[in-house]
Amino acid sequence: PGVELPSAAVSLPEACVVPLRRAGIVGRVEDGRVLLDLRTVPAELDPGDLAARVRGALGER
Repeated sequence: PGVELPSAAVSLPEACVVPLRRAGIVGRVEDGRVLLDLRTVPAELDPGDLAARVRGALGER
């Protein structure tokens, strides 16, 4: 606890948290934004697949 690890995150509006969680995509809510921390994404997951899952969860193509 209290140790900060370097990472990068995708930031989305807080309203996205429910549809993302329904799709099994879990981020953290901080300062009114949903942060999807890329440190938690398995290295073998294709970035395009992750993007497609997020877009699908949000009803976008």
